[in-house]
Order: sequence, then C-alpha cells, then structure tokens
Amino acid sequence: MGQSDAFRDSSNEVFEQILRHIVEGFRANTGSLVLCQGEDSCRFSIVAGIGLPDGGIGSVIPSGAGVIGWVLENKQALLLKNNDPGFHELLPEPGIQTPLTALCWPLLMGQRLIGALCVNSLDDKANYTEADLNHGKMLVNLITLVIDNIRLLDDRQKRIQQLAATNERYMDSNRQLQEAHKHLERSEKRLNDILNSLDSVVWSMEPDTLKILYLNKAVHEISGHPVEDFFNDQHLWLNIIDAVDRTRVENSLADLMKTGVQKITYRIHRPDGDLRWLLHHMRIVCADAGAPLRIDGISVDITQHKNAEDLLKQRNEELQTALDKIQEVQRQLVQSEKLSSIGQLAAGVAHEINNPIGYINSNLTSLKNYVEELLALVAIYEKIESVCADAGQLRQIEEFKNKIDLEFLKTDVLDLLDESHEGASRVKKIVQDLKDFSYAGGDDDWQWANLHTCLESTLNIVNNEIKYKASVTKEFGDIPQVWCLPHQLNQVFMNLLVNATHAIENKGTITVRTGSENDHIWVEVGDTGKGIAPEHVNKIFDPFFTTKPVGKGTGLGLSVSYNIIKKHNGEIRLDSRVGEGSTFRIVLPIKNETVVA
Repeated sequence: MGQSDAFRDSSNEVFEQILRHIVEGFRANTGSLVLCQGEDSCRFSIVAGIGLPDGGIGSVIPSGAGVIGWVLENKQALLLKNNDPGFHELLPEPGIQTPLTALCWPLLMGQRLIGALCVNSLDDKANYTEADLNHGKMLVNLITLVIDNIRLLDDRQKRIQQLAATNERYMDSNRQLQEAHKHLERSEKRLNDILNSLDSVVWSMEPDTLKILYLNKAVHEISGHPVEDFFNDQHLWLNIIDAVDRTRVENSLADLMKTGVQKITYRIHRPDGDLRWLLHHMRIVCADAGAPLRIDGISVDITQHKNAEDLLKQRNEELQTALDKIQEVQRQLVQSEKLSSIGQLAAGVAHEINNPIGYINSNLTSLKNYVEELLALVAIYEKIESVCADAGQLRQIEEFKNKIDLEFLKTDVLDLLDESHEGASRVKKIVQDLKDFSYAGGDDDWQWANLHTCLESTLNIVNNEIKYKASVTKEFGDIPQVWCLPHQLNQVFMNLLVNATHAIENKGTITVRTGSENDHIWVEVGDTGKGIAPEHVNKIFDPFFTTKPVGKGTGLGLSVSYNIIKKHNGEIRLDSRVGEGSTFRIVLPIKNETVVA
C-alpha cells in the first residue's frame, strides 16, 4: 500500500482496499473505516465499508453513539463479544445483523485522532481475543501512518493543484494587467489626440500655485504662445489677460473655492496685437477628504461669436429703427384708409343730413306764417280790446278765426315742432356718430365697451351705403362688455359692412349677429353676395390685395381689420361660398389679460 502507483486512484478507493485487507486478514464478515473530515476533528464519517447497508458510506458518526462512537470518544481500542454485559448497550440500530464479536481501534497520530477502524464477525469462525486486539493495534498504527500519509499526499496534491491554479490565475491576471496597461496607453494616446484636435483650450492646474499640469495644443493657436511657455512661466496666462478683465478673472478663481464651478468671459492679447474673446469654464476637483486637488477647465474662443453678437445688436437697432418707421407708416396707412372710407361716405352722409334739414326748413317756414297770422289775430284783439262788446268786431274776429282755421293751426304747429325736433336729433346723431367714427384714438385707449353700441353707430354711418342695395337684419345676443379699443373695432365693423355691400350686385341682405361662448364674444357679418373665389381666400388679409377694379379699393381694409383683431388677441374667420355669400366671424376675449397687465 506504500507504493506510489497505489495513489493514482482516488483516495477513497485506496481506503477501501486497506479496509478489505484488514477484514480478510481478521477473517471478518463486515468492516468500517471512519475518518475525520476537513479541519474539524470533531466530525467523523464513514469513508469505506464492507457489508454495510445502503447509504452507510458517507454517513456521519454521532459522538458517543455505537461502538465506533464510543471508541472515538474514549480513544481506546475495544473488543466486544455477544456475551459481554456492555455489548447490548452499543448494539447497532434495529434491522442490522448483530455480530457475534467485534474489534474496533482508534486511529491515533500521537494525541491526534484521525479516525477509527472496526471489523465484525457474524459467525463463530473468528472468536476474537485480547491477543487479536493487541496484534491489531500494531497493524492499525501502521495503517494510521499510511492513511495519514495518503491524506497528506492528497492534501499536497490539492495544494499543488491550488498553487498551479493560483499561479495560472496570477499569470492570467498579469497578462490582463499588461493588456490593460497597453489599452490604457492607447486610450491615453487617443485622449491626447482627441484633446489636441479640439479648437478649445483644455487645461488643468494646481489650485494654490496655478502651476500648469496639462495643456493641449489649441493654446498655441488661440494665445499665440507655444505650450512650453505656459509650463515655464506659471503666470503667463494671467499676464496676457486684458488689464480691464484681469481682476474679474482673479476674483472668479477665488470664488471657485466656494462655488466649485465658475464661468467667465474675458479678453486676451496675442503677441501679434490681436484681441481674442474667451469663454472660461472651470471646475474644482477635490479629494475624498475634501481638499482641493486641481482645477480643470476649458477655454473656448468666442471672438467670432462676440463679433457676430455685436453685429447682431447693431442690426437689431437698425431693424428697430426701421420697425418704428414701418409702424409709423402703418399708422398713417390706417388713418389714410379711414379717411378714404370717410371720403367715400361723405356724399351719403351729406344726403342724410340734407333730408332732415330740408323738412326742418320747410316746417320752420310754415311755422313762421302761422306765427304771423297769430300775431295778426293778436293785433286785432288789441284793437277791439276796449270795445269787445261790439258785435261787428266780434264777428270780424270770428271770421278771421275761421279763415286761418285756428283749431287746425293749434294742433299742426305742435306737430311741426315735433318733426323739427326729430330732424334736429337725427342730424345731431349722425354728426356725433361721424365724429366718434373719425376719432383716431391711440393704442392706450383701452376701455370697457358695449359692442352693440359700436355696431349701431357704425350701421348709422354706413346706412346710406347699404340702404340702396341691402336690408340689414340684426340678431343681437346677450353679450357682456368687452375690454377693447372701440374706435379700432368700429373701423373693422365698417370695413366688413362696406365689403358686404359691395359683394351684393343687385339687392340682398346683410345679417349682423352677436353672441357669447365661454370667455369670448363673437360678432358675425354675413351677406348674400357673390362670395369669394377659393383661390383668393388665402390672400384676402394680405396688404394691398383687392379684387375690386383699379381705383375702387386700396386693398388695406381687411388687412387693417386682421391686425386690429390680432392686437385684441382675437381671431377673424371666413366662411364663403361662391354664388351664396360670405360670413366673417370675429371672436374676441371678454378681457384681454395681456393688454391689461
């Protein structure tokens, strides 16, 4: 069993061979070899067995249980016979054949217990004695030495395998480390190549001394100084900063210790005298304990951007000046359009004024005659006042009363006065509406207004334009007052009403509707005219676009109306069908929060 080739098999097979030699040598029927497992010398299990029931090999021997448990606990060899009084206390579990005699030895290496070996005889062929027990002790000592040697060799082999595996892992780790080092070198080179390809300056410096730790090649292009100059002179960067900006940069570096991040824009001077604008973004990097390690940053050349910004600012100022001029021209165009519209309506307004003035003058003439006759009657009364009892004079007075139809005169003079008053009121209303409509107003004249009043006033102004071609139907809803510019909305209503009149070729109807919906009110002006062609629908709000003959329209009416409605944060919609008519719908917020604010 000491030959080296015996250990080529697994140790358990060797243990079984050892046990088989012992069992055969002692003419036993069964046997067990128990060894401690691992470093825990208190745990013992069966590693080899002959004649054991299924599942016996590998089972753990409880401390003090059975023959083997007693031997392990007491570390003494044991001879048992069936007639021994203590034999029955160490009997195995029921169901296992009881041996007639048994030998069991502890496996001791000095004081170290490594296991136990037990042989059992089931018949009377081997009647074991104390001599067999003692003879077995010497054999067991040799076996103990062999088993311990086997286990030591096994442990050594395992350790060799572990060391080989560890060495392989170490070599593999070393290869990985070398590969990682090469990869790191390639990554560092690639990073340097990337940083050197940038147009911006990437840098790193010490927080206390401002000594440069890293600087890419872009610094040469931007500052005009080679990279080496900045490593040789740690104050060079501050020295090339424009004197006006230097203190601000130094303060920013001081604040960096508190804020951790700083951005600043400043100028530097190149050796060729060129001035460059830089955007400086820097961050403080601290150790785990919080102590600052370095300052990392990037400096971007924004000279072109700065020049473009200055140019853009100049252009904006020029555009603002041009916009102010355009707005002034627009105001003039709006006023011109309004005056043009008023000029077109002047003849009609004069006609409207002439009618009531005509019958006022006529009535006043008749009233003058009546008054003269009444005065004549009064004169007669004065002559006969003293002789009022004279029958002839009284008859003369009566005849004169009949001649002038005094009763009719009394009633007719009142009617004439009423008509005269009505005519004067109409003249006053027309003149007032014309005055209100022609009021130019300003963009700061926002007020609460009743749009029904605005519509009535506008309808009164354009009545002479409408009445010969269309009848007006008013379908006014219940709407609240609106925060608006009334004089400008009057202009919108007039443009829509006049356009509706022009769209009617012979005789038609213009319908004016109002209503409210959610927080908005709407006003519709519809006509039964010829409608708008589909190809013109998208152009009607464009300035100077008109379908009227040359000299009949400026093309600004709807454009001006559209801008006025947009100023009110509203919208104007069109629904038109050729041959059926058009409807313009104006939607306005009841309160314009933007303008109020």
